[in-house]
Amino acid sequence: MGLHEAESNYGLNPNSAIDRLLTLPAFDGDACRSDFIAAADECLRTLRKRFSRYAQFIDRRVNGAMESITALEQLDSLPPLFLPVLKSISFEAPADLSVTIRLSSSGTSGAPSFIPLDAENMQRRVDAMSSVYRAMNIVSGPMSAICFLMDPATTQMAGSIVIDGVLQSHPDVRSVQYLARMSEQGPVFDRDAAVRSMMQAIDAGPVLAVGYPALIAAAIAELKSTGTSSLPLPSGSLVLVGGGWKSFLPGVQLDQHEFRGLAGEFFHLPESAIRDMFGLSECPTVFLQCECGSYHVPSFARAESIDPETQRPVANGDMGLLQLTVPLTTSYPLLKILTTDKVVIDRNCGCGLPADRIIPHGRVSAARFETCAMKIGQSVV
Repeated sequence: MGLHEAESNYGLNPNSAIDRLLTLPAFDGDACRSDFIAAADECLRTLRKRFSRYAQFIDRRVNGAMESITALEQLDSLPPLFLPVLKSISFEAPADLSVTIRLSSSGTSGAPSFIPLDAENMQRRVDAMSSVYRAMNIVSGPMSAICFLMDPATTQMAGSIVIDGVLQSHPDVRSVQYLARMSEQGPVFDRDAAVRSMMQAIDAGPVLAVGYPALIAAAIAELKSTGTSSLPLPSGSLVLVGGGWKSFLPGVQLDQHEFRGLAGEFFHLPESAIRDMFGLSECPTVFLQCECGSYHVPSFARAESIDPETQRPVANGDMGLLQLTVPLTTSYPLLKILTTDKVVIDRNCGCGLPADRIIPHGRVSAARFETCAMKIGQSVV
């Protein structure tokens, strides 16, 4: 079920601190701290009412019950859910929560996650990504979107569903075409259709090619095999990739640096026009590379690098596990999660955005942090 099948008349609620957070500039550094605290408070209060098991988890991990958040210190003491533990348990949705979609992760690096969302929370995800796209000037005029993603009519993968919502709602996106679909046998990618779509799209002006890097690389290989050594895209075109750098097709192996070189040379695009999106289905926002290649943290999210043994933030510039606090989801306990992604966080990007940047350094094995997982998950399991 795609977003267009699950949409409602839900709009931003001016009385909601969470929704007000989404109306602020996407990258404002610490300027939105009070708004962020208010949104976190609303999110926590709602989650406690809806998920008694989550409320118990918090109260067992905090000295005294934590029923609200009115200061940054309280947000700091809010216990996170460790991502591997979150993948192995589930929180039963209350009867009065009208779940319209269950977003899933790809599951290519482990067990897939399933995130239940009602119309309100689905729209917040779309609004969050739209805000980042606007701030990064991703769609600066009429464009055709060629999506190297699963058709959202055939999957509930978070990337396909949310990106579809953003593209379908943008007035400057003239058309949206998907080149892959999920079948009963697994993913199906039509290379011939991809080639035809790319050739046709460039005649209409700038192109936004978005999706899995392996699929775009496969389309380039197909074009090269037919004698097309390059396909210059019109000025203003962009290539956005995401979904990790895992192999999607047999025989297609590449890393981000190799892909930038391949796509830049073939499409005649500068590196600043080839950007990666970093995210996970449990997090309701995406971290999109700026023109300098940095993944900046939007104002409706908080990213920290955590020492897994002490469970405390490390100094800026030191490596730790990525911890995310994003007060946008009230249909599932995703307010604060600790991931298995190794990152460094600093503010040394040359693009000038007044926001932290995340520098990923791969993923660690959850087994290595078994003690950490037990500490973080013992009150839930």
